[in-house]
Order: sequence, then C-alpha cells, then structure tokens
Amino acid sequence: MKKYIFTCFAVIVAACLISWGVIGHRAVAKIAENHLTPKTKEAIKDLLGRETLPDVSTWADEIRSDPNYKYTGAWHYVNVSAGLTFEQFANAVKTMPEDNVYKMVIRCELDLKNPAKTKRDKVMALKFLVHFIGDLHQPMHVSHVDDKGGNNISIWFNGADGNLHGLWDSDLIDRDGLSYEKMAATYDTATPEQIQKWQSDSLMIWIWESYQIAEILYSEAADNPKFDHDYYQNHLSTLHSRIEKGGIRLAGVLNNIFDK
Repeated sequence: MKKYIFTCFAVIVAACLISWGVIGHRAVAKIAENHLTPKTKEAIKDLLGRETLPDVSTWADEIRSDPNYKYTGAWHYVNVSAGLTFEQFANAVKTMPEDNVYKMVIRCELDLKNPAKTKRDKVMALKFLVHFIGDLHQPMHVSHVDDKGGNNISIWFNGADGNLHGLWDSDLIDRDGLSYEKMAATYDTATPEQIQKWQSDSLMIWIWESYQIAEILYSEAADNPKFDHDYYQNHLSTLHSRIEKGGIRLAGVLNNIFDK
C-alpha cells in the first residue's frame, strides 16, 4: 500500500512539474518530426526503437520525481536578473556556475555526436535534448531568478488563482483545447524562408527571444494580474510562435547531428 501511495504521489508531482504541459511538448516534438530528413529519422529510430519523439518529449519531466534524477531540475531553465542587454544576458548565461538549459542543450548535442558514448548515453541525451529545446522556447523558462521564474508571481486566469509560470506552462495550452496532433498540424505553417532563418539563429538568440517575451509578461502581470479572455486572445500568437519555432529548431538540430 505504501508503495502504491508513493507511486501515485510521484506521478502527481511529475505532472505538476511538466513544462509546456504534455500537449505542448509533444506538439513541439511532432512539428520536429515533420521536418526530419530520412537519414535522421532512421538514426532516431535506431536509438528509440518503437518510441517516437512525441513519446519521449516529457521523459525529462517524468524522471524528476525520482530522487536519483533530482539533480536535473536546474537543467530545464535559466533564471537571470531583469533588464539585461543582450550582451549582459549572454554573459550571465554562459558564466553561470551551475548548469542551465543553455549549457545542457550544448552538452546533449556533443554527447549525440560523440562516437565514444554508449547507445544508452545517446538515448538519454536525445530524450533530454527533445525536452530542453521545448523548455527554452517557453518564455517563463528564461526569466527572473528572484521570483523563481515567475512561480512566485500570483495571477488570476480562467476563473482560478495561479502563477505566471504555470500560466505559460500549461494554462494557456489547456485553454486552447487542442490535442498535440491537432496543435502541431495547426501551428506548423512556417515558410521555407522562415525555417532557414529560425534554424540558423544561434542558441543564445533562441533563449534571448524567450527572455524578451518574459520581460513583457512580467510587466503585464505587474500592471494587472487578473487576466481574462482578452489575455488569451492577445497572447495566442506568441504561444503558437514559440511552439512552432521550438519544433522547427529541434528538427534543425537533429538533422545537423544525424544528417550533417
């Protein structure tokens, strides 16, 4: 009975920690699948077997309830001070003594390219990479250190109390009401020119985009933390863009690794 209770508790905790929500992360991964080369698809199949990118996209969140993986918590985000210029931001991210999502994406890429790594190492690196590229496109995963990435910013949305981080993790996606397949089909509309541009942007630019959006979200919450339907409508295009860019850029990273 105790084991059953612990298992249920662990599942609940994991669900509470999932960024972008299951639907959001799977939508990012599904969009990425749409843009993989045949050679990359084959390499991923060799690593994952019957699992797909959407299947493994939330693995990095699910294992966080396991004490053996507690240390990975800080890998999902990067929190810095408010009001930074790009140069200040880039320096803060790179010189941060602890690991963060920027550093971990680079590490995962290196592991997947390293012929000395075992298949097990590469499977874990791939699962982490799929998740982290989704994470860093969620604006509140690149936000302020003093309020724990918006977790300490109270808001009201859709008839319930919450916090700014949770609003962007899952509340807006839940309000959208789409399955991850439908979300991917609806959001995946980039032109070849956009795809080329988004994939050629540097990793630092990817997270800088999220930081700039987060600065606006903080300002709005400070002005009035009671959000209504207009908030959802006004930010729906941003939600779409971050998920679409996450998927397109994930595909670019994977194609560069497996089909350079």
